[in-house]
Amino acid sequence: MLRFSQTFAKTSEDKLGRSLYRRATYEPLNGTYGANKVVDPTKHEDARGAVESILRKIPGFRGYLEQEYRRESDHLARLWLADRLEACKKGVDRYQRNLLDARKIDYLDDCERVRIRLDTLASRVRGAMRGYSGVFDFVCVDEELLDQVYGLDVTLVDQAEWLLKAVDELLVPEKDPDAAIAEFLKRVEELHLQFDRRSELLQGLGPSK
Repeated sequence: MLRFSQTFAKTSEDKLGRSLYRRATYEPLNGTYGANKVVDPTKHEDARGAVESILRKIPGFRGYLEQEYRRESDHLARLWLADRLEACKKGVDRYQRNLLDARKIDYLDDCERVRIRLDTLASRVRGAMRGYSGVFDFVCVDEELLDQVYGLDVTLVDQAEWLLKAVDELLVPEKDPDAAIAEFLKRVEELHLQFDRRSELLQGLGPSK
């Protein structure tokens, strides 16, 4: 897997790495600086870490700084998230069967509510492109907001992995169904909120002023 930490300054093939590195070292892309704008290198150090973190989980992710990679990177991120949500749904289905076998039918409705919320979020994630497609047409974007989008992507990745792990560790017959289902649903709702925030940021990710 590609690693930014050791080869970030040396690579000539990865355009995202080259762009971020040049900005972090005040090197102009085309031999000239922008209109009196010098980018804070520490912010790009943070962005680099976020991109690297995402890339460990989503191969091929190149970030959103470069216009030509935005659609592909967004598609990969959303597809990865939707696939994890679908896997969680299968785990909830399995848990429902276990509850039925244990004659704990009082909890089936709560499980179905969790499943519906997972399904709703998966559908939103897959169809989100229509809501902010204009973002991908800008040559330059607001880099401060971009850093926030990276941060939210990291959060979404982490939360999705927590849910997938919780399917096998939390939604099990040995756990109290009341507490287990409530905690799992709470995490699903948090994921909804994080995805809402990501969509809002992307819709406002216009050219920096």
